[in-house]
Amino acid sequence: MKKIFALVLFITIGILVLAQQNYQDVVYLKNGSIIRGTIIEHVPNKSIKIETADRSVMVYQIEDIEKMTKEAIQSKDNSSKKYSYKKSGYLGIVELGYAFGIKKAYDFLNFNVINGYKFNHYFSLGFGTGLKYYFESSALAIPLFADFRGYLLDGNITPYIELGIGYSFLVHPDAGRLGFLLNPSVGGSFKVGNKTALNLSVGYLLHIVNKTKVGAININFGFSF
Repeated sequence: MKKIFALVLFITIGILVLAQQNYQDVVYLKNGSIIRGTIIEHVPNKSIKIETADRSVMVYQIEDIEKMTKEAIQSKDNSSKKYSYKKSGYLGIVELGYAFGIKKAYDFLNFNVINGYKFNHYFSLGFGTGLKYYFESSALAIPLFADFRGYLLDGNITPYIELGIGYSFLVHPDAGRLGFLLNPSVGGSFKVGNKTALNLSVGYLLHIVNKTKVGAININFGFSF
């Protein structure tokens, strides 16, 4: 169990670090100058120290600063260009993942198809279904759920939070009752085109089938279009 949580933490931190690498600190001075780089020291109400791309380090007093922001790194290199990803419209997501059962719960393979709508750069809502295959019991489960996603940044790499909520039922001679499904997750979206992105997420999945709680740590790899 400790290894599973360590893996979840490692993936989450990695996504956040990659997202931050696409952004830089930008300092706007009152004299009209604009300084871009990484703030390496900030003394509240006194001064900041910023390191630029050429490794120069400069110090500015707070009273000389108009504002400080984080902005996407602009590059003439096509390999690092910012994709003009769709702001709103239809959003399709296909996911394949693996879930590590907690305590006595079984591990299972997870496949989801989600059809949704993206309202803006930061929020989408969809409805999905799929299959879950439990290795030890050879049972199949079919989920029906709503999928809420909130994207934290508008860049080529952005972390997001996700909540899946709905019902599932087992395809099994002794089962078939609907059960509550809850799946909060955190992940990262990696844009590979103006209409496509690769997704990686980790989360906790809880569903109740025949009044039995089944919990797992799930890792999903997906494709958005």
